[in-house]
Amino acid sequence: MSSHLKALTESGMEPVAVASSNKNSSSQEKFAIKNNIKKSYQNWEKMINEEKYDGILIATRIESTAEILEYAIKQNVPILVEKPVSFSSQIIKKLINNSHKQIIVGYNRRFYKTVNEVRNLISKENKPVIASMIAPESSDIRNFFGNTTHSFDLLRYIFGDIKLEYVKKLLINNIQKGFVATFSNEKQDIIQFIGNWNASDNFSLSIFQDKTKFELKPFEELNIYNGINIIEPTDSIPIRKYVPKLVKRINLESVDQYIKPGFFQQCNAFLELIRNKTQSCKTASLTDALKSIEICEKLVGKYEDSL
Repeated sequence: MSSHLKALTESGMEPVAVASSNKNSSSQEKFAIKNNIKKSYQNWEKMINEEKYDGILIATRIESTAEILEYAIKQNVPILVEKPVSFSSQIIKKLINNSHKQIIVGYNRRFYKTVNEVRNLISKENKPVIASMIAPESSDIRNFFGNTTHSFDLLRYIFGDIKLEYVKKLLINNIQKGFVATFSNEKQDIIQFIGNWNASDNFSLSIFQDKTKFELKPFEELNIYNGINIIEPTDSIPIRKYVPKLVKRINLESVDQYIKPGFFQQCNAFLELIRNKTQSCKTASLTDALKSIEICEKLVGKYEDSL
């Protein structure tokens, strides 16, 4: 919540009130005092009903998000709601059926300069690619649904709608420890996804288009390679080396050094939605959230079945 608040105020918005998702909590009082918010409510329904506002931010525990969002939708104002909205595709479908078009789901990595650079570059060439994404998520199913959805949303943002073609699960004593999956899209791209619980690795995406390699590792840094430098063996190092030629390195924007990456740009999109009712092409919708959760369910099963 603090990261959202910093981005909101930096973009020129002013929070008028805050409430906790837990109606028995008093933590919102300390939060309000610490962040100079004029009002705090123990009951979030009361806050939504009584306050005057231009938009609503919902950044609470995932278990509470859907209930609050369902209530907030009735106010017919722009809403920024944290991903993944719900662990259940059925709940998100219900929300979509009763929603309006003024909702942004907080998949902030869509606003990374690195992500948008690679998205634009591969689209400009308009040639099929082979891509590989690695997600070394923890074995906690809650973390998988809550965090790895970022990765699936990134794939959908960069490549468009993707179709699951194949999945092979790694099972040890009937407990899933990871998987390898392949996806395709209308452009005939081939996308491999490796989910490897607790791996000694970082989240990454490598994209190969003709001779060019685009590497997001981590997602906050883009390295572009083209061609190979061949280093011949020597007496001291009798191994021929093939080293990709780094032609460009792209980092995040300067604002992302002191505000959580993507949050400031996302809040600017939220402000634009409030002021002009205009949705940015970068924002994620409830439908995007639904499709990412549906992928999760296909790969590891339904969240409620794991409890």
